[in-house]
Amino acid sequence: MGTMKCSPSMAATILLLTVCSSFNGGGADQALIESICKQSQDYAFCMNTLGSDPRSDTADLRGLAMISSSLSIIQIQDTLRRLPDIIKQSTDRLTIQRLEVCQSDYDGSLANFQSASNATSNNAFYDTIDFVRNGTNRVIDCHNIFRKDGPIAISPIAGDDINVFKLGELVLIAIDGLIHKKQL
Repeated sequence: MGTMKCSPSMAATILLLTVCSSFNGGGADQALIESICKQSQDYAFCMNTLGSDPRSDTADLRGLAMISSSLSIIQIQDTLRRLPDIIKQSTDRLTIQRLEVCQSDYDGSLANFQSASNATSNNAFYDTIDFVRNGTNRVIDCHNIFRKDGPIAISPIAGDDINVFKLGELVLIAIDGLIHKKQL
């Protein structure tokens, strides 16, 4: 059998291709992100959120669940930081009362999402589901408080609520994939 000879430029090209393919920056990880996002209710939000987080480049399914949990926590903390100012700026007593309920709901949700992150870290995936569900339900309570016990209104943090819902969904999609993967 003959041996294959490589020119220096061909060897450099092969080396460059080998080095580039060892940086797992696209292919499989992008496909994993897309597979999660295709299951979500807001594909664009999911792709923008997970696709723009630099941690996603090397994350597996569990890593994407952790990233989604982390982003949920950040979203909730950001909302909690802004709520006191939003309450101060409100002049309507009912709105203030509703926002105070939201503040309590978001505090509870934060604890739940932190517990979800810990559960995922410990591979306690069914616990993760419970914590995400409970944390999301707290935010749903906040969202719905503006629709009962008085005139219906739009919450000043409705966008935040929606983001928590979407991020929680991403955690659950990733966890569902992990659970089914474990059962195979």
